[in-house]
Amino acid sequence: MAELKFVTFTQLFWDTLEKHRNHARYQDMRAKIAYSVQRKRENRQYSNNNDAAFVGSNATLAGIWHCKLSVNPDVVMFYTMGGDTLNLAMVGSHHDYPFQGKASARAPALAKKVHGAIERGHVPSPMWRSIRWSTPDDILANHELVETTIDELAAIMDVLELELYDAPIYRQVFGSELIDQDETVISEWLTKTDAALEAIRQAQTAVRALQRSAEPRRIENFGLIAAR
Repeated sequence: MAELKFVTFTQLFWDTLEKHRNHARYQDMRAKIAYSVQRKRENRQYSNNNDAAFVGSNATLAGIWHCKLSVNPDVVMFYTMGGDTLNLAMVGSHHDYPFQGKASARAPALAKKVHGAIERGHVPSPMWRSIRWSTPDDILANHELVETTIDELAAIMDVLELELYDAPIYRQVFGSELIDQDETVISEWLTKTDAALEAIRQAQTAVRALQRSAEPRRIENFGLIAAR
């Protein structure tokens, strides 16, 4: 069986994922997506109670996998694998498919959505025009950097560069001046800011590469920026 080398994304995946971007657990959901992709890179047959293929009575859904991203809210990712490619197709919930032997009529509709979205082709990036962040730590933990516009990344870089000289973020978050703190606090804060700046630089390079090519993303680069 072929080793997985590439990841594709459908427009439906981006559209359905976007609905959760403002939820407090969103970055946790993104971390679980990255974890699922990483496990499939290591072993395409890997499965557990939270990430498994449809089997048994769900014959209509053969070849489709579902990965639980959150319990509250109820969020599930649907994907397929073909040849050397992992296809992220859609984000939905348990209400989209037969569950615990009930609602078998949901299977054909889900299969049509998933396969139809994949057939319409790969969409490299949604090019988010803004991302949620407050501190350098938020940047380092963010899974959306390579999906963001160059303009937004440049704006974030401007803010982080100012932080190295005047620390307005620290002032706003903690209500005090960074310069008044002990050397350890100052050093740690500036080190994190430098690391966040480097993450933005890497993201800019990755985004430019995505803009130049509509090819599937190599699986080893999935979540590259946020995996620190």
